[in-house]
Amino acid sequence: MKLLICAVLLVSVALASHPINKEIVEEIKQATKLWTPTDPEENIFRFHHTETLVSMLGTKIDHERDMEVGEDMGINDYLEEGENSVPSSFDSRDAWGDICPFNIKDQGACGSCWAFGAIEAFEDRICIQSEGKFTTDLSEQHLVSCDYVGMGCSGGWPLSAFGYLSLMGVPSEECQPYYSGQTGSAWGCKSKCQDTNDSNKRYRCKYPWMNFTNKGIKAEIMKNGPVETTMMVYEDFMSYKEGIYHHVAGKLLGGHAIKLVGWGVEEGVKYWIMANSWSENWGENGYFRIVEGNSSAGNSGFSCTPYAY
Repeated sequence: MKLLICAVLLVSVALASHPINKEIVEEIKQATKLWTPTDPEENIFRFHHTETLVSMLGTKIDHERDMEVGEDMGINDYLEEGENSVPSSFDSRDAWGDICPFNIKDQGACGSCWAFGAIEAFEDRICIQSEGKFTTDLSEQHLVSCDYVGMGCSGGWPLSAFGYLSLMGVPSEECQPYYSGQTGSAWGCKSKCQDTNDSNKRYRCKYPWMNFTNKGIKAEIMKNGPVETTMMVYEDFMSYKEGIYHHVAGKLLGGHAIKLVGWGVEEGVKYWIMANSWSENWGENGYFRIVEGNSSAGNSGFSCTPYAY
C-alpha cells in the first residue's frame, strides 16, 4: 500500500511539474482577463515531454553580442527611431494580405525558431517588394543545417541568420524540404536539391538590419514588412489560446524567436501581433498578441532587404 501511495504521489508531482497542467491554467484564469488559456486536455503539447518543449526554444538572446556582430556588419543605427510617426495600430496582414500569403509554419521538435522567424519575415518581404509576384516558400532546413554560426536544433541567433541570408542565401522549400521537426537533428548541410531536377537558385538579401527601439521597429514594419523578434517564454505561454498574453505563472523555459507583423491597442493595453511557428492549431490560428515589452517581447527587431526577384 505504501508503495502504491508513493507511486501515485510521484505521478502527481510529475504531472504538476509539466508545463501543461491544471494548476497553471487555473492560476491564469484567476489572475487575468486579458487572455484565455487552453484546457490541458486540448493542448497540442500535452503529450510532449518537458525536455522537448524546452528544446523548441532555441533562440539565443544577447543584445550585447548583437551589437558587436552588428558593428562588424556595418549596422550602426540600431537605436534610431525613424523619422515617420507611427499609428496606434498596424497589421501587415491588412496592409499586404491581398497579395501575400503570410503563412503559418510548424518548426516541430527542433529549436529552429530562430531560422523560421528569419525565413518567414524574408519571404514576406520578397512578396511585398515584388508586389505579390513572388510568393516562394523558402527552405528553413538549409538555414538550420548550413548556418554554422547557429547550432541547428540547439539554437541560433536571429542577426546571424540574416547575415547568412545576406552572404549565402537559401534555396526554395521544394529544393530542400524541412525534416528537422521530425528528426530533432539538423545534421547535413546540402549544396544541391533533394530532387536534382529542381532549381538550386539561392534567394539572398542585402543590408542586414536590427533595431532596439519601439518606434524604430514599427517604422520599419510599416515601410518594408514584418521583422523577426525575440521573447522569453514562460510555462504559461505554452497554454495560450487567445487574447493579449502577459506572463502570469510558471518558470522561465527559454528564448524564442517569432515574426512580428504588427501592433495595436485594446482598452488602453498596447500589444504586439506575432506569428508563431507552432502550426495553425496553436493560439489565434498560429498568431498571438502580447503586451508590448512583456517577457521582453518586441524589444529587438531583425531583418534585411531582399534583392529584386
